[in-house]
Amino acid sequence: MRGRTALAAACFTVIAGTVGGGAAAHETQTAGPLRLTVGWASEPALAGAPNAIELAVSDSGGASVTDPAASLTVDVTFGAEKLVRPLAPAGAGRFQAALIPTRAGTYAFRVHGTLRGESVDITSTCSDRTFDCVKNPSEIQFPAKDPSPGELAARLEREVARIEAKEPGRDPLPLALAGAAVVLAAVAVAVGIGARNR
Repeated sequence: MRGRTALAAACFTVIAGTVGGGAAAHETQTAGPLRLTVGWASEPALAGAPNAIELAVSDSGGASVTDPAASLTVDVTFGAEKLVRPLAPAGAGRFQAALIPTRAGTYAFRVHGTLRGESVDITSTCSDRTFDCVKNPSEIQFPAKDPSPGELAARLEREVARIEAKEPGRDPLPLALAGAAVVLAAVAVAVGIGARNR
């Protein structure tokens, strides 16, 4: 078991191309005879847009590998934050865990579990050599550059803190409710755009 885990952490190969519907770049590692290719299902990955962590599995000859009995989990980390999600079958040789990344920046994935009797434990961090880091959607917005839901939430928090500091007796609830409505509207728009693109 320990040897398989060590083998799973070795043999890094970066591939470019399309894997699982439009990804620009993923990273491939091996676990025994299996090739495990991990990245975002949709790239470029944009903050606030629906996405998924995707794992594509093939044998040494490149044929897709399926395993209904596979038990795979992905740990997603962003700075000190961590989220654990199960990877579910998503077609021939593919597994996915739905996720909406809410902040632009560096994400890391650790995929672990068992697949075809092999112990799997691989880690990949976004970079220009692996898979896309999450980008701010304003980079591709036109004609106006709208703030993301995360940016709106941060602005709301700063504004509430400013009001509380300036007017200690004032109730910030009405402002908070109005700001929350704006954030929810922005999230609904982002989800609608993501669903239309899929």
